[in-house]
Amino acid sequence: MRLQIKRLWSQIVFLIGANLGALGLRTGFCYPFFYCHACPAAPAACPLRAIEKAFYDHSFEWKLLLYPILTLGFVGSLTGRGVCGWACPIGFLQRGTGHVARKIRKKKRAQKIGQLRIEPFFRYIKYILLIATVIITPYYIKFMFTDICPTGMIVGTFPLLAVYPGKFVPNDFFMYASVVLILFFILIFIIERGWCRYFCPIGAILAPFNKVSFVNVAVNQEECLHCNLCSMECPMGIDVPNMNRDPECILCGKCIEKCPANIIKFERIKWKE
Repeated sequence: MRLQIKRLWSQIVFLIGANLGALGLRTGFCYPFFYCHACPAAPAACPLRAIEKAFYDHSFEWKLLLYPILTLGFVGSLTGRGVCGWACPIGFLQRGTGHVARKIRKKKRAQKIGQLRIEPFFRYIKYILLIATVIITPYYIKFMFTDICPTGMIVGTFPLLAVYPGKFVPNDFFMYASVVLILFFILIFIIERGWCRYFCPIGAILAPFNKVSFVNVAVNQEECLHCNLCSMECPMGIDVPNMNRDPECILCGKCIEKCPANIIKFERIKWKE
C-alpha cells in the first residue's frame, strides 16, 4: 500500500473518531489537534479551548491545562507535527484544497503567492496568535480565539444551525467568526496548507517538538541529486534537501515518495546502549 493511501485512511479514521463527541459518544481521549468535539471534558471542546479556559478571567486552572498540554507534549515527542499530516481533520480538508492552490500557483500572476522573501516570517504569526489570543486575551479581556475560529464554525456552528433551525442563537462573535471563516477558505484555496503554515495555534505548540521527536524525516545529503523535486512536492513549502528537523514538517511523506534516488526516509532515534 502506497504511503499516501495509508495516510488517507489514517485521516479518515481520525475524522470519524473526532466526531464521536458530537454523537454523544465520549472516547476518553483528547485528540492532539484543533477541532471541536476533540476532548472528553465536553461534547464540544478542543485542546485549545481547554487551554484558554485555564487562563480565563484572571485565573489559572492547572487541571484544565494539564490534560491537553500533556497530550500534545506526548504526541509531539513521538512524531512532532506528524499529527498535522496524518490525523488532523482540518489538515485533511487542506489536503483536498491543496490541489486547487497548486493550480493557482502555476498561473503567472499567482506564482509568487506563498513564495515571497518575507514568507518565512509569516510562519511566526501562529506563535504570536497562540500567545496573544489563547493565553493573554482570555486572561485579561475574556476574549478567546475559539470564539471566532473557523474550525468551530465548520463543525460546530453550522451543524447546530442545520439540526436546530430557528432554535440556535448565534453569540456576539458570530459575524466576526463568519468573516474569519471566509478568509480561512480564501487562504487554503490560494496557498497550499496556508492554515497550517501561518495560523494554526496547535501547530505552533507541536512545531518545536520536531527538533526532538522520536520520528522525523531525514535526507541523505551526500547522495542527494539536487533535483529539487521533493521541495516542489512539499505541501508546507520546505526546502527539503537542506531541512534539519524543520519545525514546519508534517511528516506527510510526499517528499519520500517523490525522491528519485530514494534517499529521503522516516528516521527513528536510535537509543545508545
